[in-house]
Amino acid sequence: LLDENIFIEKLESILEEKNEILIKIYNHQPLELKTIVKEFANYRDLVQKCMMDTSLLISNAIKENKKILFEGAQGTLLDIDHGTYPFVTSSNTTAGSAAIGSGIGPLDIKNIIGVTKAYISRVGTGPFITEQNNEIGDYLIDKGTEYGTVTGRKRRCGWLDLVSLSYSVRVNSLTELFITKLDVLSGLDELKLNVAYKVNGSNITDFPIQHRILYDGEAVYKKFEGWSDDISTITQYDELPKQAKEYIAFIEDFIKVPITFISVGPERNQNIILKRLEEISYD
Repeated sequence: LLDENIFIEKLESILEEKNEILIKIYNHQPLELKTIVKEFANYRDLVQKCMMDTSLLISNAIKENKKILFEGAQGTLLDIDHGTYPFVTSSNTTAGSAAIGSGIGPLDIKNIIGVTKAYISRVGTGPFITEQNNEIGDYLIDKGTEYGTVTGRKRRCGWLDLVSLSYSVRVNSLTELFITKLDVLSGLDELKLNVAYKVNGSNITDFPIQHRILYDGEAVYKKFEGWSDDISTITQYDELPKQAKEYIAFIEDFIKVPITFISVGPERNQNIILKRLEEISYD
C-alpha cells in the first residue's frame, strides 16, 4: 500500500482474474484499475502516519525499562497445537505466541500471568471431564452469568480441574495466577477440585495427550466445605471465610505457582491483592 508502483503491479495481476469472474459469472461491470488506485491513495494517506515497525517500538521500550503488557485471547485448551484438538481455535493461544506475534525474543518476557475462574466453563462442544449437568452446573451458570455475549447461549460449567490447570502452568511457564469469580461459589454447601483422572482403575495426574481419556475417564475429586458468606465486598485475604482460604491454598499448593490476585465480583474494585508483582522473586 505504501509503494504505489508495487500496489498497482499486484492489483493489475489480480484484477484481470477477478474481472473475468465478475463479468462471466455475476454479469457485473468490471472494476477499473485507476478508480481503485485513486481510492486507495486516500487510504494510504490516512493510515501511513499510524504505521510503524511495532517490533522495534517494543524493543526500544524494553531498553528504556518501560512496562509492557501482552494480553492473550482465549484459553490454553483452545490452542491449535496444545489444546483439545479439534475443539480448538485457529491459532496459538499459549504464552509463547506473545513473542512470535510481537516480534520480541522470548527472554524479554519476565512475568507470565495465568487467569482462571474459581470453577471452569467451556463454550460449545468438546471434552469436559468435570462438567456438572445438574443443579450445581445451573447454579454456576446463573450466578456466574455464564451466557454467551453475542449468542446468549449457556456456557457449560463444572468444578475447577487442577490437572488441566497444572498443564496450563507448564505449557505457558506461568509465574503467577489470578483467580476470578470466587464469589460465585458462595452459597454452595460443598466444593470440589479435580486432582486426577481415573482411567481403567488407575489415576492419571498429568494431562493426557490422548484426549479420548477425557471422555472415558472419571474425575477424582478433593472435597471442601463451602461457605455461605457474601464475600463480594471483601478486599483483604484475611477477611475471607476459612473455607475459602482453604480452597485457595489447596489450589496454590497443587499447581506450585503463587496466586497473586482474586476477584470477588465483576467491578474493578472487587478484588483482593495477595502479593504485589514486585514482591515475587523469579530467581
